[in-house]
Amino acid sequence: MEIETIKLKDCDPNFAKEIIGAGGKKANVCFQCGTCTAGCPTVYAMDFTPRQIMRMVNLGMREQVLQSGTIWVCASCFTCQSRCPRGVEITSVMGALKNIAIREGITPQNKKGPAFYNSFLEVAMDHGRIYEPELMLRFAGRSEKSIPGALKSLSKDIPLGMGLVKKGKMAFLPHSFRRPEQLKIIYDNIRKMEGEK
Repeated sequence: MEIETIKLKDCDPNFAKEIIGAGGKKANVCFQCGTCTAGCPTVYAMDFTPRQIMRMVNLGMREQVLQSGTIWVCASCFTCQSRCPRGVEITSVMGALKNIAIREGITPQNKKGPAFYNSFLEVAMDHGRIYEPELMLRFAGRSEKSIPGALKSLSKDIPLGMGLVKKGKMAFLPHSFRRPEQLKIIYDNIRKMEGEK
């Protein structure tokens, strides 16, 4: 087994503070108990476990963390966060890491994570909630390299989508919401806080 040496010159001592500033509360108080990893339902698909990500954050391993596929695999189910004995808001840390990676144009080898994340945010902003058919259209358009590839990807999801519509689990048309201007104000304020105007 090969052991990689962590070099201090490659570490960013302010990385945890940056994440806390981006909304990842208590990122610096993890004591590595592993409860987050033990309860994570998507850990099997991660390149680093949540516990490892938290350790890497506190060591300042900025580049490795932001290029990790783990931050995009996180399902934001809050299992880790609800069980953490130190109250680390791990789900918020993962969200902060995604935002930093997007802002800096860093994407993992599997680009489907960022494609889904950006598609999800756009649909939520347009409709005030998730409208699944449009989410899948946007995601397929972003994640596939060609129109035929996007159509092939969508064709796999159509039977499932139609079954959900028939059972009343998914709306065929998007829901309308009152006061869309208030949602725009919220998003504009978030962008100002992130310095993205």
